[in-house]
Order: sequence, then structure tokens, then C-alpha cells
Amino acid sequence: MNTDGGGWTVFQKRGDYIPQEDFYRTWLEYKRGFGDLHRQFWLGNDRLWILTNQDSYQLRVDLEDFDAQKRFAEYSSFRISNEADKYRLMVGSYLKGDAGDSFSYHNNMQFSTKDQDNDANPGSCAQLYNGAWWYNACHWSDLNGGYLRGNHPTIYGAGVNWIAFRGYYYSLKTTEMKIRPVWFKP
Repeated sequence: MNTDGGGWTVFQKRGDYIPQEDFYRTWLEYKRGFGDLHRQFWLGNDRLWILTNQDSYQLRVDLEDFDAQKRFAEYSSFRISNEADKYRLMVGSYLKGDAGDSFSYHNNMQFSTKDQDNDANPGSCAQLYNGAWWYNACHWSDLNGGYLRGNHPTIYGAGVNWIAFRGYYYSLKTTEMKIRPVWFKP
């Protein structure tokens, strides 16, 4: 990807497509990955673990709402653990961007899906928000949440959220999560 000088590997992508890719999936599906690399996809937690444990990576999150406002957030490091540790998230400090920091809250959390609850909430955040994520109790971001297309004023926290950008009552149009080696020089 040519964003910010290139060198990025995209591991998550959402967009306003018909038919819409379903991101409310099982542990096994997130482990293996799913979707169409040209449209919407999740690369797979096993692949992401292998990739992020071969080198040191930084993270960039690109977001767009239904008013064509684009925002981004960059983090100094990104890595996940293996399946035995439930693909635990290790994210570094928020570096820059105009989207704000809605990801640090999830640092050190294990991945949860509709059939595997590893969050810090008494209930299942994945089931409550129809998604899969490194939920805490529950989220400040949920880029794998249900695709609700913009404002949804009666459904708190549902949708594709980045709280520092559009809050809990707005589902974003497009998202991309991507990594590149920290040594990469654009």
C-alpha cells in the first residue's frame, strides 16, 4: 500500500459493498481468515501472529465516514501472541493522527469472537456488539463490529466504531488496519 510512503501490509479491510462481508464469525474463521482481498477481509490471526513475530511493526488505522471525512491513527508497535494465549494484543504508544486514540484501551487484551469470550466484561462483548475484537470491557474501537452504515442513535456501541472519531452511535464506512516494519524508510 502506498499510504504514507508505502510498505504496508493490510490485515483488515471494511467497506460499503453489496453484498456486505459478515464479520460476526467464529474463532476458527478468525484464526484462518476470510473475505476477498480486493474488497473486505480479515487476514487471519494465525497469519498475523506469524507475521508480527518475525519483525517489529508499527500500526496504521485508516478510517472514513459516510460524509467522506478521512482520519488515521498510527501506533509505535503492533504484535499479537499465539493461539494458546488467545492472540493477545500488544500495541505501543499512539504516535500521530487525526482520528484520536481509540486502540490503546485494548492493549494486552485477548481476542474474542461470538463462540469464544476472552474479554474483561461479565458478559460477551462479541455477542453484545455482533463482532470480534480485542475487547476489554467492552470497547473504545470495534472495527469488526456489525456494519450499520452511519448514524444509529438508538443502539449504543453497535457498528464499526472508533470512539475518538465518531463516537458510539456511528458506524464507519471504510476501515483499513495495516502494519509495516518499524525500520522502513519511505
